[in-house]
Amino acid sequence: MCLPVAIGIASAVSSFAAQRSAANAQEKAQSQASDAEQVRAGRANTAIRLRESQEGIARSQRTEVAQVQTMEAKARARLIALTESGVAGMSLTRITDQLSAKEATYLSSEDRQQGLQSQQVGLELEEGAIRSRMNQLRINQPIKKANLLESALQGLQTGMSVSQVFPSKP
Repeated sequence: MCLPVAIGIASAVSSFAAQRSAANAQEKAQSQASDAEQVRAGRANTAIRLRESQEGIARSQRTEVAQVQTMEAKARARLIALTESGVAGMSLTRITDQLSAKEATYLSSEDRQQGLQSQQVGLELEEGAIRSRMNQLRINQPIKKANLLESALQGLQTGMSVSQVFPSKP
């Protein structure tokens, strides 16, 4: 009778220890994966913001070039108007107005493009946040904790099985 009881107790203790060890290992792995996901999401957001900043710099440079080209064209038109008393029958005002209109059209298209890119960045950030949240939910599944009662019942069952295999002598 002692052998089955001892085996049952040993089985219960080892089962409980194994359950607790598995739960601790899973908790540690989930914590590390969760931390890694936070780093990944942060880097993704930084990359989006960096691209947005680079696009802003490029847009600013294009706008500056357009403004300089317009100023140069207006200056040339004024110079020609002064030296030739008119340019092929067109007044200086009309030429500068046309140049200003071209510049305004270009700047307007840049503004529309910036608005669309801002919308895209907002959507990318929102989609990234949703993806990160889904990853966190996938990572952080409930952890089955060690259960002393369950381990004791398993030990009792093991002890009873052993007693059936090795019946005690009366």
